[in-house]
Amino acid sequence: MSADALTWLLSFSDPARGVGWNTASRGGLEWNLRRTRVLLDFAGSPDRALKVVLVAGTKGKGSTAALLASVLSASGVKAGLSTKPHLQSFRERIRVDGMAISDPALAQGIDALRPLVLTLSRLLPEAGAPTTFELTTVLALAHYAAESCAVAVLEVGLGGKFDATNATDPHISVITPISHDHTKELGSGIGRIAAEKAGIIRPGRRALIAPQPAVAQAVIVAACTRTGTPWTSVRPMTPAAAQRAGLALVGAHQRANAAVALAAAQALAEHGVPARADGTGLAALRWPGRFEIIAGSPTIVLDGAHNDGSATALSAALRAEFPRRKIRFVLGLMADKDARAVVKPLIQLAAAVEATRPRGPRALAPASLARIIRGVPVRTHDDVAAAIAAARRGATARDVVCVTGSLALVGEARDVLGLPVAERLWDRA
Repeated sequence: MSADALTWLLSFSDPARGVGWNTASRGGLEWNLRRTRVLLDFAGSPDRALKVVLVAGTKGKGSTAALLASVLSASGVKAGLSTKPHLQSFRERIRVDGMAISDPALAQGIDALRPLVLTLSRLLPEAGAPTTFELTTVLALAHYAAESCAVAVLEVGLGGKFDATNATDPHISVITPISHDHTKELGSGIGRIAAEKAGIIRPGRRALIAPQPAVAQAVIVAACTRTGTPWTSVRPMTPAAAQRAGLALVGAHQRANAAVALAAAQALAEHGVPARADGTGLAALRWPGRFEIIAGSPTIVLDGAHNDGSATALSAALRAEFPRRKIRFVLGLMADKDARAVVKPLIQLAAAVEATRPRGPRALAPASLARIIRGVPVRTHDDVAAAIAAARRGATARDVVCVTGSLALVGEARDVLGLPVAERLWDRA
C-alpha cells in the first residue's frame, strides 16, 4: 500500500488525542454520528446490506467481538470484524473471516473515501472534517459489503451514544463490563458512563448485557425498558463449560466474554443468521495482546490492560495462571488514563516494575508513572525495548515478565520480540 494513502487517512486525526478526534471537526460529539451517517449514505449505505452487531463497554469489547466473529466463521457465516486499536499494522482494524484487510484493498478503500470527503465539505460545510475513526468505519463497512459478508461485528470506540459506529442500525447491541475510562468525555460516575454505553440499544432489537456493577446494570435495564428493547443478562461460562468448548483465551473475564459472544450468535438467529451457539469456534481464536503468553525463559505475558477493570482482570488471571511465581511488570500508560487505578491491582503482585512509555505525544512520562508506585523496586526507561531487556536481566527462569498498560505498548513489545503481524486470527479447514 502506498504510504501516502495511510498518511492521508491519518491526517484526519488529532495527534494528541487519537484517531477519534480531529481539530477540524465541528459540532461536538453528536456530529461524529451525523458525519458518519452522511458518509455512509454517500458510499451507497453499505451497512444496510449487513446484519450489524455493536459491542460497547469498557473492558472486553475487542475480545467479545473477536470471539463472536470466530463463532460465526465456524458456523459458515462470513463476518467482518472491526476492532481497535491495532497492535502492529493499521490493517488489523478491518478483518473478514479473521483475515486482516490486504494492503491493496486498504489503499483502494482509502481512495474511495477521498471523493466522499470532498462531497461532505461541499454539501455540509457546517460539519467540518471527519475523523480517522469515522472514515475507517465507513471504509470497513464498504469492504464487508463488497466481500459479501452477512454480518459486521463492530467494536464501539468512545462511549456509545455518539460514537461513529452508532450511525448504523444494529440488530444486536452488546454491552460488556463497564468501569472507569474516558472519564473526561463520559463523566466519572459509573451510572453516567453506563447511560452513554446504553445509547447503542434500539427499540425492538435485542440487547445483551454482560455482568455489570449494580449501578450500571440498573441504568442499562432502565434504558431498555424505556425504549422497548428486549434484553438479556448473560452469565459467564462455567470453567467446565469453557474447558469443554476449548476456550483458548485465559481468565475468568474471558469466560464472561465468551458467554456474551455465544448469546450474540444465538440472537442473530432471530435475524436469519444460522450461527451455532454451542461453543464451536471458541477454541480457534488467537487474540494477540490479550493475555498473550510467549513461552521462553522467562515467560512473557502481553496484555493491554489500561483501566481499573482490565487491570483487575489481568491481576486475577496472573494469579490463577502463574501461582507462586514472581511477576516483573513492564508498565507504560497513556497520560489520559487513571494511572493509580491501573497500578493498584497490579502492584500487589509485582516483584519489580520497569516503567516506560508507549510512543507518541499521548504517553505518560515514565518518571510520572514511577512516582505513584510504592513498595517495590521501580526503574524508568525511555522505550519498551530497554524496559523489556531490564526485566529479562533481573528475572529468573521461573519469573514472569508482564508487559501491560496500553495496547500501543503491547504492539511495540511484539515488534521488539520479533513477533509478526497477526494476519489471521484463526485457521479454518
